[in-house]
Amino acid sequence: MHKYLLTLFLFLFPTAAMASEVKLTQAQLGNITLSTSTVENRESISRLQLNGVLTVDQRRSYRVTSILDGIVFDVKAVTHEQVSKGKVLARLRSHALGQAQGEYLEALALFELAQSERERVEALWKDGLIAESRWRKIESQYKTAQAVFQARRRMLSMVGMSAGQIKRLDKQPKKLAEINLVSPIDGMVTGMNIEAGQLLEAGQAAFHIDDLSVLWAEVKIPVANLSQLAIGTEAVLHVQVWPDKPYKGKLLSLGSQVDERSQTLSGRIVLDNKDGTLRPGMYVKATLDSLGKRGLVVPASAVFRVGDQAYVFKTLDQGRFEPTPVSIGVEVDGWIPVYTGLETGAEVVSEGVAELKSHWQYSGGE
Repeated sequence: MHKYLLTLFLFLFPTAAMASEVKLTQAQLGNITLSTSTVENRESISRLQLNGVLTVDQRRSYRVTSILDGIVFDVKAVTHEQVSKGKVLARLRSHALGQAQGEYLEALALFELAQSERERVEALWKDGLIAESRWRKIESQYKTAQAVFQARRRMLSMVGMSAGQIKRLDKQPKKLAEINLVSPIDGMVTGMNIEAGQLLEAGQAAFHIDDLSVLWAEVKIPVANLSQLAIGTEAVLHVQVWPDKPYKGKLLSLGSQVDERSQTLSGRIVLDNKDGTLRPGMYVKATLDSLGKRGLVVPASAVFRVGDQAYVFKTLDQGRFEPTPVSIGVEVDGWIPVYTGLETGAEVVSEGVAELKSHWQYSGGE
């Protein structure tokens, strides 16, 4: 009956009947393997774990549009297709472009004619065979033709034609009025709003191309942890489909406003995805190393709990150990920061703690 009441008392009041120290005889010490460690003052880094979701890097996302209205007559790319920079995605026929190209070719012909006439008349004028007024008139006509030609060429450049395409126009009459929509980057077609026979209006998005070689992980950071983080903090991310494969990234930016309800701030982690295994929309678990703080640390094996209270065994002298309550932080790499209860240089038990705890819990009061 007494044994039952003692057990019940220890269960309800675990520290009330425990001795202030543990004394072991030489025989008991011989039956226990004990090791001790010195309390150190060193820099410790805690780790913050956050949930997040992958998104496209907005700096690597493009809409492909046409500057002019046109009828789609050939579609060469579809969603989920990997495309390279410069690949033709679709071809259009545009009345407005055809008209601009026709005006350019007409201006080109007049300019070349004016240039030839200018050279002929200039030679005659220098030989004194014609009056200066005739030369000045031809020079004026040449400059007018040149200005019109340059304006027509600039117009074609403004609608997206390259210098090479413009130069080849007079040699490819069958391709007049054709617009090629091309990919501006190496990436994946993630959106498509176009089909053959459609009238695509100027500025209307036809394709969406995303470079998925770099992604963002959007996370929510508790306000209480903001002081532990800085832009550039290293992060390791894991996804459910490949739980054993780590992806490395860095904290790119922090939001400008705290969410009032959750008291969290948006954070953005940028990570490499050159192998293409990750996709926007995936959930991730991100682990970030916080800023290092200097303080006392002990081996994680030295800490034990009784109820909600953490303890360590401080060594006194041969065979005597003091169970010391401590307040602690989060374990990182086998070390636990200690905020109160110990001083630098103290010796604590780091191996054999379970045996000492057993002796302490059932030793009774002094």
